[in-house]
Amino acid sequence: MTQAAKSSPTASLADELIETAARLIEMMERETALLKAMKAKEIVGGQAEKDRLARSFETRLRQLAADKAAASVVAPAVRQELQATMDRFRAAMRANEIALRAAREANERVVRAILDAAQSQAAPAHAYSASGRLGANAGERQAPTPVALDRRL
Repeated sequence: MTQAAKSSPTASLADELIETAARLIEMMERETALLKAMKAKEIVGGQAEKDRLARSFETRLRQLAADKAAASVVAPAVRQELQATMDRFRAAMRANEIALRAAREANERVVRAILDAAQSQAAPAHAYSASGRLGANAGERQAPTPVALDRRL
């Protein structure tokens, strides 16, 4: 905690915001790395903590933004640190969003490939097979497997 934080609730709030943002940045960077390594399932365990930190960050940010005296109370060094942290936060958020979109698109491509494969195995009942039977190899092919699609990542 900085010296300024000891002297003012606003300065203390700025330090808390910096600390919370730093923890969120760390979580997003870890999540982004897991997504790039195609280990999306490993992200689930940290989601409750990420949500809690995000709510805390938003609350502190709103409180600081609402404080008209913040600019005069918070030391210039703390303001610079806050600005640098917010820049890192935005960069981590963009990288995380890109990784999430890429993972979602990859999952959707896999699901489409599975659906296409399942549909191609189903013989149309109105067609004739090479041997002249109705149903185009109806005895050789299986009915399509029902597939449920969850659009969340």
